Amino acid sequence: MPGFPPRSWGRPRVEVVAVEPTALQVTWVGLPSGPVEVAVEPQRGAARRLLRDSDGGPGGVVVDDLAPATPLVLRVAGRRFDLRTPQLPAGEELCRFATVSDVHLGNPSVGIFHTMRERDDPVDPHPLRCGRAAIREARGWGAELLVVKGDLVEHGHPEQWDMADALLADAGVPVTFVPGNHEVKRSPRAERRDVLDGAEVELVRGVAHRDLPGLRLVLVDTTIDGRGHGAVRHLVEEVADVVADASGPTVVAMHHYAQRFQLPWFWPPGIPGREARRFLDALVRANPATLVTSGHTHRNRARRHGPLVVTEVGSTKDFPGVWGGYVVHEGGIRQTVRRTLDRSAMGWTEYTRRAVGGIWGRWSMGDLDDRCISHDWDR
Repeated sequence: MPGFPPRSWGRPRVEVVAVEPTALQVTWVGLPSGPVEVAVEPQRGAARRLLRDSDGGPGGVVVDDLAPATPLVLRVAGRRFDLRTPQLPAGEELCRFATVSDVHLGNPSVGIFHTMRERDDPVDPHPLRCGRAAIREARGWGAELLVVKGDLVEHGHPEQWDMADALLADAGVPVTFVPGNHEVKRSPRAERRDVLDGAEVELVRGVAHRDLPGLRLVLVDTTIDGRGHGAVRHLVEEVADVVADASGPTVVAMHHYAQRFQLPWFWPPGIPGREARRFLDALVRANPATLVTSGHTHRNRARRHGPLVVTEVGSTKDFPGVWGGYVVHEGGIRQTVRRTLDRSAMGWTEYTRRAVGGIWGRWSMGDLDDRCISHDWDR
């Protein structure tokens, strides 16, 4: 039966995943075995060349120490990309935090019919090793806090919570966990034991907040026991009060995404459109200097709702296999979405690009502007 690892990686690909004010990330797959030259030629300053080994499978590199607001040419394996680093938000950098979502510990497969599986039964199954690698890379990037935006486990079985406890105990930074539908869909919260005690994780129920340097982080539990979609109608006033009471900008983190339309036009369903719009409108009135970020869809997207920035960040465990980073400045915020480059994780996530007949690889990544945002607060 077909499975992971694949017998072939398919046609060669080189993709620019992230372009940030001072860094970029580029990935590749299917290149010939041997050294891969990555050349960065800024309009101002000296050119840089890096060599990385390729075994024909997926790989990638982050190039740091770039100049903001600068045109550059990126060359990788004969391919040319004309890019421009964005401008930094106004003011000094104040803090950094990261998010992961849709880790799905305990889920052995990917795909509509769950046919994409690992051939062997590894000691570290793909959800665990992808989640661990994402957290490790986010911490190396400089995250001082980790927010898990739901669907940490697949069914809420005790062995899955034990796996989650071990994963987050090694995070190396404080962790806040906002539940997703998979935490309550098959095991309602009333029947669950207290979880994540060993990891000393803050488990959000209802609405919570943390005041960080330059920002209030608001955590919202959008789950409904036994259901897959989300709801915020019972929390609108409370969230608006917490956002309005902040001394500065806010980021609202939750699992379910705000649907544009009343009925979902793709799977999975999130928060129905009319309810979602009332929620977002309340945030605009309470504090227009707000970014809203969610998971659930396993894809990367960004849009505006008036002055608000509203984003979705993909899963750690299936293509493209990402984590989200947020850099708070005195006058704005940056979001970056990077692929996890650890080979034990990236091999699996690259394999799942083929899900849904290859449509998943084109759907889930989003555009560069969906992943990388440099935003000055609207006050």
